[in-house]
Amino acid sequence: MNVPKLRRSVGAGAFASAALIVATACNAGVDNASPPVGAIQASQPAAAPGLRTVDNAQLGKLVTDEKGWVLYRFEQDKPNPPTSTCTGECATQWQPAAAVSDTQVQGVDQNLVGSVKRPDGTMQLTLNGMPLYHFAGDKNPGDTKGQGSNRTWYAATPDGEKAGASAQPKSASTENGSDGY
Repeated sequence: MNVPKLRRSVGAGAFASAALIVATACNAGVDNASPPVGAIQASQPAAAPGLRTVDNAQLGKLVTDEKGWVLYRFEQDKPNPPTSTCTGECATQWQPAAAVSDTQVQGVDQNLVGSVKRPDGTMQLTLNGMPLYHFAGDKNPGDTKGQGSNRTWYAATPDGEKAGASAQPKSASTENGSDGY
């Protein structure tokens, strides 16, 4: 009485083959090297969210996200316990870096990576207890236009400290129009 099992196996195999043919046909002519923003392609896994380090000529080693955007820390936040204080209009200029459960790191100590629950309930990525942010004024990966803004915003180093601490900070209201944030 193995016939029903055989039919199920053949049916499942036929279904899997048909699905593979359809998936292959759908991907014909698609350039998988540069997927459109927001698109997930079955043939290529999505980049793992993560932290990386880059060398900056003026500021030294900086932390970026997986796409190369510099991450910043806010001097009014607290590392112990981690506390994120940039909310409302501040969070539109300085977008909190979202925390994920499996942040991949390169050049950053995994033990320093964590998260904090923000006042709005979302989870924010932290480095050595300091919440991390993206700056809306940065227009390209690697930009550091937020560095020293209002003497409270600094690019993060791999140990979670502020980059270029000895650099002369610029005023946010005069340099980048961030209204003091």
